Amino acid sequence: MTRLVRVLLSVALCALTGNFQAVGKSPQIFDIRQPTIVAFFVPMTQAEADSGEGDAEALSDFNYYAYKVEKRLRKAGIDFHEVGERSFQTRTGAKVRTFQTGKAGVGYYFIAPGKEPHVEYGVMTDEDLLVVARKYFGVVIP
Repeated sequence: MTRLVRVLLSVALCALTGNFQAVGKSPQIFDIRQPTIVAFFVPMTQAEADSGEGDAEALSDFNYYAYKVEKRLRKAGIDFHEVGERSFQTRTGAKVRTFQTGKAGVGYYFIAPGKEPHVEYGVMTDEDLLVVARKYFGVVIP
């Protein structure tokens, strides 16, 4: 009985601290039917945010620039998604790819049907994202 109580307490603690997300959860999958950018970031714990090492500020910048650029990308026919996980999958036709963020906590995964993916690591400004998107997808983005 004591063991069961410990297990239940551990599960509750993990759920409350946000560390429960990877248990039994499949990676998010994105169906790629047109040019797509998946902006990714690794979620941080409250202790990491409070550490003052700049991670919280980087995440704030990431969210700000993603918000600024999303409408312009969509108007140009580019899907834009954000994912806060260590891995995700893309499906282009019958081909499924799994992407692992590795040590990088933030970045951008560019993919389009018929093209090999391109990854940029680190926080990019909205203008930097547009430059890379124009070059990779070969489209005009106003």
